[in-house]
Amino acid sequence: MYVYAISAAWTAAAAAARHRDAAEQRAMAQGAAARATAPSSALLLLLLLLALLLHVEAMPRQGGRNATATWKDENEIGSLPRRSRANSSRLLFDDIFFGDFEDDRETGTSCDCAECGVINQEIRIVGGRPTGVNRYPWVVRLVYDGQFHCGGSLLNGDYVLTAAHCVRRLKRSKIRVILGDHDQYVTSDAPAIMRAVSLVIRHRNFDVNSYNHDIALLKLRKPVQFTKRIRPVCLPQAGLDPAGHLGTVVGWGRTEEGGQLPAVIQEVQVPILTLAECRASKYRASRITQNMMCAGRGTQDSCQGDSGGPLIVGTGEDGRNQVVGIVSWGVGCGRPGYPGVYTRVTRYLDWVKTNMRDSCVCVR
Repeated sequence: MYVYAISAAWTAAAAAARHRDAAEQRAMAQGAAARATAPSSALLLLLLLLALLLHVEAMPRQGGRNATATWKDENEIGSLPRRSRANSSRLLFDDIFFGDFEDDRETGTSCDCAECGVINQEIRIVGGRPTGVNRYPWVVRLVYDGQFHCGGSLLNGDYVLTAAHCVRRLKRSKIRVILGDHDQYVTSDAPAIMRAVSLVIRHRNFDVNSYNHDIALLKLRKPVQFTKRIRPVCLPQAGLDPAGHLGTVVGWGRTEEGGQLPAVIQEVQVPILTLAECRASKYRASRITQNMMCAGRGTQDSCQGDSGGPLIVGTGEDGRNQVVGIVSWGVGCGRPGYPGVYTRVTRYLDWVKTNMRDSCVCVR
């Protein structure tokens, strides 16, 4: 009986051991299978980094060295607007290349007309085409989605004057204004600053077919402080007729039809025509409205990329420069019989003052 009990106990113990061994083998097999199907920590980290990179690549590129433009320059009326083409070179657009990049807070206005329209006289022009560094301290560049788009003129610490066709179909959040610039690919020559835009005011009657009322204002999100390199241009008196004067066009537009955009800001002097002379050119007389003016002779003309920039004249004893025209449109560049067409600023002084009523207006 005792032997039988020992034998039975031994048999039971052996069976239990075999059961435990089988259970352990099943557990080991399940663990191995789980380890085979579950990713390692390193693999999980790699997958997470890959997902993050894919997400970053899918975000809109509003700056940086790889910024590209998404807008197109529509040839809507046979005559070309003078803004930049979409195939122009990409720009360095990280805020580390510009000083005083603004935050989202709006501060008080900067209103000082004492030096409006004063050029930097001591900066000499070499060769007569490129300007000296910041010679015209009110000229600005408009950049859209990281790419040069148009020109403009600083009117005071808060507002920039430009052409309506320059801001047509643009998202305000992607517009940047570069002030105090000279060479758009080099930052060591001029300490340029950049501003976002809080408000786009385009003339309500702007006609994209005729380019009548081609005028707009941009309000800077943060005002700029005037320096030797950043100052406003004067607006003209209401009765000023610039016909017969020699005007100056300043901008980063092409220097010849079909040419490349220059790196350095350029200037060209153009004779300003009367309305009758403009209508007697090769343009249809009906195309030239009283809100427009013509300037140019021979190869002296504005071109694509100059759109929105100023046509200025220096009048009076003090020689202060006044913006009398806004580069608008034309047939080709420098073609005989086709002078450049500009928005006549004196026709819009009341419009400008009304839309800048929260700020000062510098008039000479």
